[in-house]
Amino acid sequence: MRVVAVSFQIRYDNQNRVVFLLLYGEATYENRLQAARQLVAKYGHLKPLRILADVRKVVKLSMTLEEQQRYGRFVASVPELRAARIAILNNPSLNTTAVMRNQARQDGLEFFSFLTEAEALQWLTSTAEVPS
Repeated sequence: MRVVAVSFQIRYDNQNRVVFLLLYGEATYENRLQAARQLVAKYGHLKPLRILADVRKVVKLSMTLEEQQRYGRFVASVPELRAARIAILNNPSLNTTAVMRNQARQDGLEFFSFLTEAEALQWLTSTAEVPS
């Protein structure tokens, strides 16, 4: 059996002032943790920190329920992420973020899901607290 490590790319869009986090392949706890830590290390100083996390290219979720909850608690505990505006683009046929988002919400961090990148960017760059 071939193990596919999740890959991620992080880039900054100067025009919109948004950090793009692209996750693809197989999602594991270790790789999601690595992506979050790297994003905070590179861009955590930005005020406001706007993040567009695109998980539409994740093809397999290899995280236990406990790992998904632990990851949600982790992201909610990072001060830079707690202060950030975070939009998520999910794959409609494979929702890899529901448990994590629910746990983060319980711990005080709200993520918002969008169907299109345009909708997500519109909200991220607006002054609205919640999407309309």
